[in-house]
Amino acid sequence: MKVPSKKRLRYFLMDEIVTHNRKDDCWVVIHKNVFDLTPMIQDRIDHWNRNMDYLMAHAGKDLTHFFHENGEPRTEISANTGCPRVLFPPILEVAISQLSRTKHAMWSQDPLYHIGRITHRPRRLRIINTLTATTQFMNVCNEDSIYDIQHKYKTRYNHHAGSYEWRKFSNGAKISGVLNLNGTLDENGLTDDEESNVELPPPSIWLYYTDDLTIA
Repeated sequence: MKVPSKKRLRYFLMDEIVTHNRKDDCWVVIHKNVFDLTPMIQDRIDHWNRNMDYLMAHAGKDLTHFFHENGEPRTEISANTGCPRVLFPPILEVAISQLSRTKHAMWSQDPLYHIGRITHRPRRLRIINTLTATTQFMNVCNEDSIYDIQHKYKTRYNHHAGSYEWRKFSNGAKISGVLNLNGTLDENGLTDDEESNVELPPPSIWLYYTDDLTIA
């Protein structure tokens, strides 16, 4: 399913999705598409019902089995009426305010809520802080740019990540090279061999402190 969107497409690990499971921060996944339903949830706070409770019970989870690949809800035939009914009743709910939804669109197909996709391949990365002599392993998305990784590192581990110069080593780890912040790990030559039968160490990024807290 491709949801049209003018926003920059972001990529996420499934581990990142599960933490967004509250009324003020509600994400779900449908066929690897990530939807932030927070605007709709907040719009319905004063108009709550059992379907909304059911939706919140699935916040931060993968709802793919309830939907076709195009985002249409799957249905079944009711044993009582013989009529079709949706497998996931919360899909019938919509935001009341037109500012919180796209007209005539179900939330599973609404570009307003679509914020990204689940990564095609998670990557293991080693970040070495030369100031503190510490090594931090972290999982990132294969599609992430170095800037994206820098932002995630800042959010999770070091608020002053922007005060460091991010570098790599090349030519047999003899020459330090500047990273292209807009490029991915692969585009910066930080590749791994996913088909190797031998467990190889993850690529490394070296952080050098610049003594400039103003850019953090």
